[in-house]
Amino acid sequence: MITVRSPGRVNIIGEHTDYALGYVMPMAIQLGTTFTAEPSLDGRTCIFSEAMKEELCFGDELVREGKWIDYVKGVYYAIRSRGLRYMHVSGRLSGDLPMSSGLSSSASLEMAIAVAQNELARLGLSRLDLARLGVTAENEFLGIPSGILDQFAAVMGKEGRAVFTDTETLNYEYVPVPEDVEFLVFHTGIRRAVAGTEYSDRVKVVKSALRALGVSSSKYVREEQLSRLNELQRKRLGYVIRENSRVLAVRDALRSGDVVTAGKILTEAHWDLARNYEVSVPELDFFVEFATSHGAYGARLTGAGFGGAAIALVDRGKGEQLGREAEEEYVRRFPHRPQHWVVTPAEGARVIDVRP
Repeated sequence: MITVRSPGRVNIIGEHTDYALGYVMPMAIQLGTTFTAEPSLDGRTCIFSEAMKEELCFGDELVREGKWIDYVKGVYYAIRSRGLRYMHVSGRLSGDLPMSSGLSSSASLEMAIAVAQNELARLGLSRLDLARLGVTAENEFLGIPSGILDQFAAVMGKEGRAVFTDTETLNYEYVPVPEDVEFLVFHTGIRRAVAGTEYSDRVKVVKSALRALGVSSSKYVREEQLSRLNELQRKRLGYVIRENSRVLAVRDALRSGDVVTAGKILTEAHWDLARNYEVSVPELDFFVEFATSHGAYGARLTGAGFGGAAIALVDRGKGEQLGREAEEEYVRRFPHRPQHWVVTPAEGARVIDVRP
């Protein structure tokens, strides 16, 4: 029997750039998924989810059910598509990572399953290979046109570090997060579905813009080239180009410990996302305004948007109080139940226990 711990992630900067093969800088967080598994004796996989309070089972016929178990099946599908053999298991899912909150509970689950299979079925896959399994699961099995950001963060995370990544080459470097700051995550209480049409529409527009310009990556697009595109393409890809520049700027600011500059750029990114990528909602905008007017260095939505969560960069020890104050004001204005967490950079998905 093995136990795997797979983290969630916060994307510090670089939103909606991964499917445009741009730059991202996420970090794995201490909130995550725990998966305990052992080989099955009946040729089926059966997994109990504590969060969903149900056990679901399946055999070798991998068919989508529209339930959480599809993420498990998707990883199995990705393993099989590489000519490898997965092992059916009996398992249990638990953890402290909230679902549909913008902290990538889906990628956390996928990487928990992938790491467990890599160990039990002796697949011999690298950490990058594991991340790619998750992308295949989402793109080909689940029909979600996502990039590699979430899975990459979940397996490549490092304590005390963010992971600056070029999503075209997958070259990466660890960037220290100063010890005197922390990130507050504020969940709006609005559950979102990444597979929804709004997300897919953003992907289609950006990819069509890149094709129109004859380039594969948004890194190669200059501002003056946007005049060749239609109005919507200019608006969407223009945001992506600016966001790529912001990722580089925040990386450099964190390297030098300049949290003031980093914070200002985070806030700038949020309003660009809200006005030009149109993925924010009033509840996320509220938190950004509240946090930046109550001592945060900067704040922005994190994840795909359309609800979910936002983050604020604050002095260490200040996040919990700011989170409580934000919740108190939030419930006066909105009919949702918010939550907040203070998060720090954590290790990526890994086996934490092995027992006979």
